[in-house]
This record gives sequence, structure tokens and C-alpha cells, in this order.
Amino acid sequence: MPKAISLSAELAEVRCAIEGARFIADALATHSLDSREQELQAPVSITAILVLAELRLQKVERVLRGEEDPLHLSGPHNTTTVGNQEGDGQDVVLQPWNQAEEKKKTPARKKTERSGPRKRRRQALPPQPGPPVQPENGGERPPADETPS
Repeated sequence: MPKAISLSAELAEVRCAIEGARFIADALATHSLDSREQELQAPVSITAILVLAELRLQKVERVLRGEEDPLHLSGPHNTTTVGNQEGDGQDVVLQPWNQAEEKKKTPARKKTERSGPRKRRRQALPPQPGPPVQPENGGERPPADETPS
């Protein structure tokens, strides 16, 4: 059976990470940590856990919008097989894009991000014509067929 990604398992993993950060914060607040070193490391650990959870949720959001292949979410904690109904039958199962579909499909969001002309790399732009030369002090130009004396 083909591999797929369980959205329920992914969100459960993120939830457990946030819960771990909360436990560390509680231990820090109640002075339950064993050493000064752990007290100094706790805020860094909380921040790291929360940043990883935030990034993972952003990736889930991009996958759900169709901007990124669900294969990029795949990990040992959320990999399942199509048709495998372990636990909750209401789980959302995401299937990785086929390589051929990935080449054909370009998300609409990426198309609209570039509204102006594309810049060329390593190529000089052609010179733009400047405004017509105006004579100084509002003087008149001699006619084109006459030669100045």
C-alpha cells in the first residue's frame, strides 16, 4: 500500500511538543528543576520547542493550501498507509504528489506573487531613450536643413 501522512498524528506530535514546553515552564516557575544549569537552560528549551512547533504548523498550513507537497511533512510519527484506519476513522490522510503532477501543478499563489516584469540575471537592460534635448535658455534651434553660421 502507498505511504500517506496522517494529519491527526502530525497535530498530536505538535500538541505533545507544546505540552512539553508547558511542563518545562511549570517546573521553572515552581523551582522544581534540579540544578542552576537546568534553570538557565529551560527558557532556551521552551523557545526552541515553540519555534519548532510553529514552523511545523506553518508547513501543515502550506500543505493544506496546496502550496507544498505533503511528502515534506512525512516523518516516522505521522506516516501511515492509504486505507489504514488505525484509531480514529475521521483522520485526514494526505497523499504525496506524484512527480508528474508536481511538474504540471503550480500553485496559484506563486503565480500572483510576481506582478511586475521579471528581472534578468547577469544581463544589462537595454538603454532607455531619454527625453529630447532642449536648448538652454529657451532659445530656438536652427532648422535642420540650414547650417549654423
